[in-house]
Amino acid sequence: MTPAQAHTMIRTLFATVPTVFCTRMWDGSEEVIGVGNPLFVLVFRDEQTFVSLIRSQDAYAFAMAYCEDRLDVEGDLYAALRLKAVLRNVRPSWRAKLVIAAQLGLRMRHSRAEDKKNIQHHYDVSNDFYKLFLDTRVMAYSCAYFHGEDESLEDAQEHKVDLICRKLRLKQGERLLDIGCGWGGLLIHAAKNYGITGVGVTLSQNQYDLARQRVAQAGLSDTITIELRDYRDLTDASFDKIASVGMVEHVGVRRFPEYFGTAYRLLKEGGLFLNHGIVVNRNGTHTAEGQFMMTHIFPNAEMDNISHTCEVAEDAGFELLNMESLRPHYAKTLREWECRLVAHWDEAVRHSSLRTCRSWRLYFVGCALAFEEGRVSVCQSLLAKPSSSSSDPQAKGPWPVPLTPHDVY
Repeated sequence: MTPAQAHTMIRTLFATVPTVFCTRMWDGSEEVIGVGNPLFVLVFRDEQTFVSLIRSQDAYAFAMAYCEDRLDVEGDLYAALRLKAVLRNVRPSWRAKLVIAAQLGLRMRHSRAEDKKNIQHHYDVSNDFYKLFLDTRVMAYSCAYFHGEDESLEDAQEHKVDLICRKLRLKQGERLLDIGCGWGGLLIHAAKNYGITGVGVTLSQNQYDLARQRVAQAGLSDTITIELRDYRDLTDASFDKIASVGMVEHVGVRRFPEYFGTAYRLLKEGGLFLNHGIVVNRNGTHTAEGQFMMTHIFPNAEMDNISHTCEVAEDAGFELLNMESLRPHYAKTLREWECRLVAHWDEAVRHSSLRTCRSWRLYFVGCALAFEEGRVSVCQSLLAKPSSSSSDPQAKGPWPVPLTPHDVY
């Protein structure tokens, strides 16, 4: 196939698409699709990549080609990813199909080649890699909480951990467990500002090492303990409050009863548990973004709908006190992360690889659009372990939080 034939196929396939963009083929030739200034340039590195992508019209295949640098996007990556929605709805006329078939010729007999053996199921990225795009204070790898459009990521992440502390109504001397504590930012903030003692657990050696270092630098080694262990192995059922931020997605929906049951066991009667996690729409379907993210960024992760999550929590014995969606905040967080990653691109590549960086950038942009379009959300659920106030085991004790949320907001 010649580059000229490839341009003809693109014009035919996207004849009615309103998005204005440019294509550049493997010989350097360019053509603008639509009328006006193109928002981005699709760069096809070779003929084989072009043929396989046009034949499949599959968003996941486009994502993999981008990560492997067989396809590039110059310009607005957000606008380019929105093209996938258009691609799903493209229905070429029979004449257009004939043109495409004629250009592909005998190649149409072959299936799309994907070397699944080379797919990386997780990235061994360093702490230094994360520091390039996360905030510099809390170092939180979860949704921030913005008080305004122009607020910095640093301030927004501090607002997020403080919001969690206020929702949990932390008090001087209480014991806080952080399940999946990351680099310890929530515990450090809670100890400094609310006087708690805390335990954080993580399965990441890199996070464990840096979290302990940060706790020591904050002078809190006698107050906060970081452990490299599975939360299910904890036996000390004497925590006043528990937080789990961005960890539930890694549990697996089938293990939710065990997850909430363990939190219930570790919590004192009358205690509070804040569960913060990404959720999907109840009637949603699996998307290309989800397939890509669960394969290349968060292997074996799984997202549930919030109604079922709360149902399982209640089955474990919890009472739902409050649920809040932070969807627009996560969209903004992801855009901030993508901007910072691009600003430190060369350094990020040195700490990982070009493929890793391209994968993470695509993940940030794709997920930001998914949050903006309402296909996924992130919810904070405040749960209480009721305390019995009588001989009746079903009777509940005093309401564990103030009558109104004025103290939180």
